[in-house]
Amino acid sequence: MTSILVEAENAVRMGRVRLHVFKPSGRRRWVVVGRHGEYLVLPEAGYCSCPDFFFRVMSGEKPTCYHLVAVKLAIERKQFNIVEKDDAEHDQLMEHWLKGETPKEKEQ
Repeated sequence: MTSILVEAENAVRMGRVRLHVFKPSGRRRWVVVGRHGEYLVLPEAGYCSCPDFFFRVMSGEKPTCYHLVAVKLAIERKQFNIVEKDDAEHDQLMEHWLKGETPKEKEQ
């Protein structure tokens, strides 16, 4: 659990925990930028979309993934980035996050 906590601390310290707030609905989605992509985290459900969660946490090999711990730490410390997005972007972003992909920024 020590390495999980260290990685979670690093993610919080480096500003990789984000709360996406969609307007005008007010939907909120927690995302952690990991080594290989961006992962959706549902802290209330104890869920993360990362491969580590699927392969190691679900099998009981690990108690949790560092992304889940990072969100919990970020909430406790009020140390996360808020990203405001339009509701029209919600479904496409969710699709990327559930696959562990980093969404490409829209060109202006």
